[in-house]
Amino acid sequence: MQPPRAKEFSWVEGLAMFLTCIAIQLSSEVMAQWGLFFYSPGAEAGRVVYVAIRLAGTIFVIGILFDACSDPIIGLWSDKARSRPSLWRLVPIVGRRRPFIFWGSVGLTVTGILFWYPPVHGESVLNFVYGTVIYCLHSGIFFTMCAVPFNALAPEIARSQKARVKLGSWIAAGMIVGLATAEIAPGILVEHLDPARHTAVEAEAQDDETGGAADEERESVYSAVGYQRVGIIFALISLAFFQFCVWTVRERYRSEDAAPRTPSLAVVAQALRNTVFLKYVAIFFLFNIGFLGVQRVLPYWAQIGLNGEEGLVSLLMAPFILAALSALAFTFPLSKRIPVKWLLFIALAIIATGLPFMYPIAVAPFSDTVKIILGAVLFGYCGLGQGMLYVLFTPLLGEIIDLDEQASGERREAVYGSMHGLAWKASQALAVYVATRSMDFWGNSPEQPLGVYVMGPIAGLFGLLGLAVCLTYPVLHVTKEVAEKPKPPPS
Repeated sequence: MQPPRAKEFSWVEGLAMFLTCIAIQLSSEVMAQWGLFFYSPGAEAGRVVYVAIRLAGTIFVIGILFDACSDPIIGLWSDKARSRPSLWRLVPIVGRRRPFIFWGSVGLTVTGILFWYPPVHGESVLNFVYGTVIYCLHSGIFFTMCAVPFNALAPEIARSQKARVKLGSWIAAGMIVGLATAEIAPGILVEHLDPARHTAVEAEAQDDETGGAADEERESVYSAVGYQRVGIIFALISLAFFQFCVWTVRERYRSEDAAPRTPSLAVVAQALRNTVFLKYVAIFFLFNIGFLGVQRVLPYWAQIGLNGEEGLVSLLMAPFILAALSALAFTFPLSKRIPVKWLLFIALAIIATGLPFMYPIAVAPFSDTVKIILGAVLFGYCGLGQGMLYVLFTPLLGEIIDLDEQASGERREAVYGSMHGLAWKASQALAVYVATRSMDFWGNSPEQPLGVYVMGPIAGLFGLLGLAVCLTYPVLHVTKEVAEKPKPPPS
């Protein structure tokens, strides 16, 4: 009787991957969602404007572009690192990936806190310089040191197709839970952790009773303390989750077993000649410009269009997340009957047809309550498309990698993953540019709200361009089962 085959990864390692995905979302999405609004909240009375809107957008454009450039550099450095710790490693951690995650998470904690402490209490170029430097360090150095090596861990610790599906379930769950936390929790916590708001509410109640000073006599209703406390909380949670991964996951790869590979420049050139991959990149590049642009203006839309505060963003994102989770249940069965190309088309079409309704909801002569309900329904509808996209990323890119392997004889997950990430971040930068230029040109205040309202139709336009490219995307029939047995970990 043969002994049972050992598991390729333990449940503790699966939990570590789950928690690290939450940390990745908390370290990136909170700043992406709230950073622009924090530095340049518009003309609403009581909020401190640290940077003009055009400069606030530039902070994120520079940071994202810097991040895109650092991705391949950190990736190549990690690939070429030795598995055994050498003298330069102050903490002797075995492996090529975990030392990067260890040091990156420490730096990420520092910048994740410092970002919410601009040096000048008021609009200043010094705040622009400060925010740009901190955000570049945060996203382009420390976040990349965590995210790029982590993404390379999954195919190393799970070698069979069955194990990768199981590990992928841990990762997908972590990404969704992390996104839900990053999108929903900050708006609520900022309101509850800001003492200035509680003081203002108490003063208003006292004024109502005594006929005291009017609101306009108070200098400030909101402070930065709520954002700063949220930044500290999320930074420390992310640090704990990243470190859990460092000390529980065992790397299987041994650098002394590495085989010769195609030179890096040749691999990149071959990937750029892969027309299927170029269409894949073009679809998401165009779609993300509009979709991520809406993400940047969402706090403004909730404030100006729906007459709400930060907590309203959390309320709108709740149905979005719930719908995305529900989409996971029906996307996999549909994939057995419908090619992933057409599932991708459906997912993009849902979002592209939904986002333009942000404009009529905001300008409609309805009560705030009705507008909030309509906004929640709209984002729930768009969440269905986003949930489908979460499922489709892996099979789409996997087919492209399998197709490349048929032509080259090599598995190049890291190359295609890195180039996919670079194109994604380039679209993020352009999304910030489009959103901030729209608000700068047409306005982002209650008196001039058009720059915020028009981002919905703009997102729909870019979505339609992505759909046009999707129509030319081929239906592929390439799959590869991984049958090799896992190699034992280094002793």
